[in-house]
Amino acid sequence: MTISGRGCRKENKGLVFQRPLAGSCPVCDTTGAINPASDACICPPLGEPENLTIVAPAVFDECGINLCKVIELPECILQQDNLDSIELKVIDIDFNIHPGGSSVQTLTRRPNCVRVHLTDIVVKFAARLLDRNCRVLDEICFEEKYLPSNENDPSFDELTNPVSISVELYTPYGVSYSEFGSCCKPTINFLGFIAKDGRNNALRQGVGAQALAKVVNLDLEDGLAAVGLTIYFKVIYFVQYKIPHRGLCVPPKCLPAEEAASACVEFVEGDLLEQSIQPLELCCKPKTIRSGRRQTVTDPTPANPCD
Repeated sequence: MTISGRGCRKENKGLVFQRPLAGSCPVCDTTGAINPASDACICPPLGEPENLTIVAPAVFDECGINLCKVIELPECILQQDNLDSIELKVIDIDFNIHPGGSSVQTLTRRPNCVRVHLTDIVVKFAARLLDRNCRVLDEICFEEKYLPSNENDPSFDELTNPVSISVELYTPYGVSYSEFGSCCKPTINFLGFIAKDGRNNALRQGVGAQALAKVVNLDLEDGLAAVGLTIYFKVIYFVQYKIPHRGLCVPPKCLPAEEAASACVEFVEGDLLEQSIQPLELCCKPKTIRSGRRQTVTDPTPANPCD
């Protein structure tokens, strides 16, 4: 096999590749003359670019469902004096993906889609307790199960809380996996608010979910609440894009309460430092494969062609 091309050399019986040179910078030589240099590794270009190359989480497909069930409020909520209303936040969902439970299945005749089947999911809520003047009394966490697999479950309702739901999603780049014994199983990434062990507050590729909740009816005398739950399913992949650049954003600076005079104090009270090195132009014209040939795709903002 022969490997050839610009920007590589053989060294120590291996190949060392060097990135294509980009950017320009005036550099003085020993004679004092100004010569243009195009090696960004020596002299990074300054200023602001016309376009930025970014890697962004793109949503390829999404849909949502609504569920609702009547729950018995935890005793610690009912013991709260002056309680008037409850605000809910969904901080985690255990989808219970295992044989006989929830699953993410690839469709046999539709390989670019999956079917998400949910049953016996456990939702963790953070409840903010408010009085009639909207002052916060306390904040507690509790869990509730939705989509009971048994129709004899007291919370079962054919319309609002059935035994299961299934949705189909477009997943052209596949799904995320988690370990299951010696194998891997497709999974659902929940984007929530858990920060430490078992954290879920980071965006990941594959099939993801977010959720919102609301107390749609509250009966403090009987200790019951009807809790509505919205679950959003999103298919997310990190993709490289080129976007127009419209200037750097400088965060506002906090000002000290008292004045003092010294070099460090003047710096602390002065303007914030800014980064102004220009990112390199990395994009090539996109190409596709049609009829066994690589053909150039029409690009409304074409980048310089790559060799």
